[in-house]
Amino acid sequence: MLEEKRVSFRPMSEDDLVLMLKWLTDDRVLEFYDGRDKKHTQKTIREHYTEQWADEIYRVIIEYDTIPIGYAQIYRIQGELFDEYDYHETEEKIYAMDQFIGEPEYWNMGIGAEYCRVVCQYLRTEMDADAVILDPRKNNPRAVRAYQKAGFEIIKELPEHELHEGKKEDCVLMEWRA
Repeated sequence: MLEEKRVSFRPMSEDDLVLMLKWLTDDRVLEFYDGRDKKHTQKTIREHYTEQWADEIYRVIIEYDTIPIGYAQIYRIQGELFDEYDYHETEEKIYAMDQFIGEPEYWNMGIGAEYCRVVCQYLRTEMDADAVILDPRKNNPRAVRAYQKAGFEIIKELPEHELHEGKKEDCVLMEWRA
């Protein structure tokens, strides 16, 4: 079983683009993140993952025992993003995150749940987050269970919320409260 504090995250750098290309050309990963119909190249990875985003949006590399094994993006929910997530607009500090473990040999080890616990605690203590939300597809029960294990609760269904492999997929909105 996973030991505490073996999972960490760090800011993504340009040196990590080669990992992103490896992960986002692996059909096992694409089945759950981005879709197998997406064809990533070194150029598209560079363009997408080096573009400047607004403040309070972070790209990070998930590590296990200092080995890079995955990617996450963490961003503050503001403006139209409340509508996109069908989440009540509030003055609270709400963050959302998307993540994947890009090394399949690290799947089913509890790392995803541990990463979520670590990042939620970080967002609470360092960024004063009141809540964190995410929106996994309903047809990915492994992800939903991992998020529940990390303390997220399903708060509503999001019908036809995400376009994945050419089809609008149902998702669930999950929330972690500090």
